[in-house]
Parts: sequence; C-alpha cells; structure tokens
Amino acid sequence: MATAEILANRQSNMRSETAGRVVAVLVEAGDRVEEGEVLLRLDVGRPASATQAANAAVAQSEARLAQAERERGRTRKLVQTGGLPEQRLDDAEDAVRLASAARDAARAEARLARRGLTDAVVRAPFGGTVVERTVELGEYLAPGSPLLTLADTSLLKARVLLDPREAIDVSVGSSAVISVYARPGEAFTGKVARVGEVIDPRTRRLPVEIELDDHRGRLRPGLVARFSVETGEPKMVMRVPLDGVFERFGSQHVYVIEDGIARRRAIELGPVRAGFAEVTEGIEPGETVVIKGVTRVVDGSKVQVVEEP
Repeated sequence: MATAEILANRQSNMRSETAGRVVAVLVEAGDRVEEGEVLLRLDVGRPASATQAANAAVAQSEARLAQAERERGRTRKLVQTGGLPEQRLDDAEDAVRLASAARDAARAEARLARRGLTDAVVRAPFGGTVVERTVELGEYLAPGSPLLTLADTSLLKARVLLDPREAIDVSVGSSAVISVYARPGEAFTGKVARVGEVIDPRTRRLPVEIELDDHRGRLRPGLVARFSVETGEPKMVMRVPLDGVFERFGSQHVYVIEDGIARRRAIELGPVRAGFAEVTEGIEPGETVVIKGVTRVVDGSKVQVVEEP
C-alpha cells in the first residue's frame, strides 16, 4: 500500500516555436480538443516574407547550377578536342560542385522559412482538455513563450512508490484498488502497467506505474489517492499489532496472557503492513497478547485485561 498523486495519461506544457503576434485564439481553459485541431494562430507576415525570399534564393541557386553544368559541358568538349587545357575542366567541375552546394543550402533555408509558416499555426499534439491558457490575443511572443497546458485525461495513472519488502514480486497486470480521499466510501480499480527495474535511490522504494480503469469521470488529475496492490494470491495470515511487539536479546517478543499471567514469548515476524506484523511462529490463533502498557508488564506477573472501548 502507498499514497500517490493521480496523473493524466499525457500532459504537455506547450510553448511557441517562433516569434510573432497572436492574431487568433480559438480555445479556452476547459475546452476539449482533438489531435491536430488548431488552437491559436500567430501573424504570418514575417514568415511569409522570409519564405518568399528563400524561394527566390532557391531559384537563383538552381539557375547558377544549371549555368555551371552547361559551362562544364562546353569545357569538356573543348578539352577533348585540345582547345583548352585539362585544368579548365577541373575548374568547371569545381564550379558545379560549388553551385550544387549553394543550391542545397538555399533549399535548407527555404525549408526552415516554410517551417516558420507552419509554426505560426499551433495545433494540438494529441486529443485532450485545455487545462490552462497563458496567452492573449494581440500579445507578441518570442520563441519559447508559454502558450497553454494540454492534458489527456481519457486514461489516468499514478507513479506509486511501494515498500520493496512487500512489492518486490509485483508483476505487470496485477490488480490494484484505489481509494480517493475526495471520494470517501468509493473504491476504484486499476492494474499495474509498469514495474521499475531499480529501487528509487531517493526513497529506497520500488516505483510502480498503475493505470486506473474506467473512472466514470469521478476522478481528476492532482487528487491524492491510496493504492493497494496485490502481490500474489490471497492467503490467511495471523497478525499482531506492532504496539505489542518488543525486542529482547536480539529477537522479537510479545506478552501472552495465560490464566491472568503475562508470559513473554519469542515470535518470528513476517511482512509488516499498516501497523500490524504477520506472525509466522511463536503464538497460535486465538491467544491473547498485550498491546498497550507493554513497558509496565513483567514476565510472570499478574495482569488485569481491560477491553478497549
């Protein structure tokens, strides 16, 4: 068992990839959007001008390349007939290579300029809900300016840190029961989607990712919940409250009441959970143990049993 925060399946803090003025805002906080839907638009005046200039540069570079290739062809013929030295053909080949490289650079600049046009239209990377919008109409944005937060809540999950003594054998697909403090009396189900390969170095616990089943819209990301994960087949165990367990001579003991006399008895403990320890050896089911006032009890002394209210 462990406590963790419920998370959205995916959440993106979107930022502007280009500079420009916001000319259209098409969503508000709380709106549901589909993948690829336009969320807002930036002024495309500068990107459009840059694209035109880049396309013109591509056309010029292609013309220079074509001219260099024609010149190379003429030079090759003259070299073959002896009208020009071999060196002139090498120069013509170099001119073609330079013109080709200039064309490739111009095409790359054009692609980058066209990317500016594309970046001026902000689209949803996935379907989800607009959690927050931080930009307003008319605002000028620089590259990297925050735009909005988009969350996919169709599936909820949580990263739960479990005690490795209990959860070392948790497997993918194991069932989980979720209780949410904001929904008292209700129980939700889930399953283990991923199990960490290593123990978290900060908490010394095993990270386990749990996906929640159909929650019927009753849960929200950010809620704190209690997660109980099944680690194996259910089995009957005997447990005692940890308040009644004490250490003597390097082993664990409890006081067992026999005919009104407190008898100290060594026990073997198993897993500890929620204030109780599993007992594997030392006492039998149905025996009475002291759980309060242990420090005032002496082995072999008479005790008066007082039931808890």
